[in-house]
Amino acid sequence: MRLIAVLLCVCTGLAHAADRHAGHGEAARAVPRAWTDLPLIELAAGRDRRAAAFRLANLDAVSVRAFAPGEQAPLPEGLRFRSDRQEWDILLDKGRFTLHSTGVGNYHWLLARQESADGVTVASTAHYFSNPGPAPTDMLARPKSELEIVPAPLPREHNRYRENRTYRFDVRFQGAPLAGVPVSFTSSAGTRARFVSDAAGRVQVRFPDDVQPAKGGGHGRGPTNRFVLAAAYDAAGRHYLTAFNYSYAEDAYTARSLAWGGGFMALGGLIALPLIVRRKEASRG
Repeated sequence: MRLIAVLLCVCTGLAHAADRHAGHGEAARAVPRAWTDLPLIELAAGRDRRAAAFRLANLDAVSVRAFAPGEQAPLPEGLRFRSDRQEWDILLDKGRFTLHSTGVGNYHWLLARQESADGVTVASTAHYFSNPGPAPTDMLARPKSELEIVPAPLPREHNRYRENRTYRFDVRFQGAPLAGVPVSFTSSAGTRARFVSDAAGRVQVRFPDDVQPAKGGGHGRGPTNRFVLAAAYDAAGRHYLTAFNYSYAEDAYTARSLAWGGGFMALGGLIALPLIVRRKEASRG
């Protein structure tokens, strides 16, 4: 009887262990692994003209700071759009949050911050709302953390960052240009590069040719890769790390050349069609 009881206990323990293991597996599948160890604010599914969902990775924070593009913006018709607020905090729920536009469109800035006695780690990104709104020029100029990597400027919605092109980013500390700082580039395709800010705190980043074309030609906005730019700096006994992440698309000329190639092939077929018909008629005669 004792032997049977021991065997029952062992079996029960193994069953519980299997259940726990299965639970951990399900939890691991529910939270996707990030493609880099750097801090990220990544766009998730469920966006529209007035709201967008995000998740935080590799950073321990309780809230995200949001920045609107500006108080007001003149339009050609003389109308003006005013945002309800320029800055506000969004509480995180299991590392996720939703950004709602403030009544204006264009780019908004998001920043998550982890601070300790030894230093500060920051993740930042931008999000474009397609409804009308002011240019993000003033928003980008405002200091939002001690160490920053800031696009100069952000691309327009339909231009986007694209592979095989060079874009400028500014490195700042306490709002001033920071020279001689290494800036790392990492893409979700695994491409890595290193740049150093010049005397004016600028880096010229050449985006790699590593976006995989969509199968079957693709639809909508086309395939993209994610990227993150990161820089570190030590000052007054503290270590600062900042990372800006966003996405870039395939070379605009890639899709265009395919479209033109298909068009020329179709045109060539139409031109050759009368010749083929004539040859068939001649062979019948």
